[in-house]
Amino acid sequence: MKSTRLLPFLATFVLSTFVLSTFVLATLVLGGCATAPTGDGPNSRNADESTSTTSSNPATSLAPEALGQIRVLASTSLTEAFDTIREDFQARNPQVEVLMTYAGSGSLTRQAAGGEPGDVLVTDDARTLSDVAVHGKPETFAGGRLSVAVLEKSADPTNAALFVDYLHEGAAQRILTDTGVLRP
Repeated sequence: MKSTRLLPFLATFVLSTFVLSTFVLATLVLGGCATAPTGDGPNSRNADESTSTTSSNPATSLAPEALGQIRVLASTSLTEAFDTIREDFQARNPQVEVLMTYAGSGSLTRQAAGGEPGDVLVTDDARTLSDVAVHGKPETFAGGRLSVAVLEKSADPTNAALFVDYLHEGAAQRILTDTGVLRP
């Protein structure tokens, strides 16, 4: 007899827990759970800047938005793809400017190793990255056709990592495929 009284109680408890967790999740997703950066550093914004800027293509739903400048050193063979990627990334992150430098892979790695200012190195020859100090392990796309690394001397490794993360997203993958860098 006691188990028949317990069953309605458990059903009510499970249902109310589900409703409450759904409400909390919806509040976080719809209300936004990220906070604007504070402080006086190069990536800080004041309240007017964070509320006055809107974008038709916001940064990924829960990803932080890049701020400031990102210097990308890329192989000349990637010019078409990365000009389009730069435009799309800046549209999604209106408070960032992506500065592109194009050269041959060998020349880029020599420049990066020699102290050329840069945050991200993108090359079509992964072997050339062995001479450059990078954060973590370089990422490889398209069976080695495209290698990407955040440079160790990056002025802003957080922004650089956001740019590299963007390269994994659907929009960037479509651009890389449409320009022939990646094969479908």
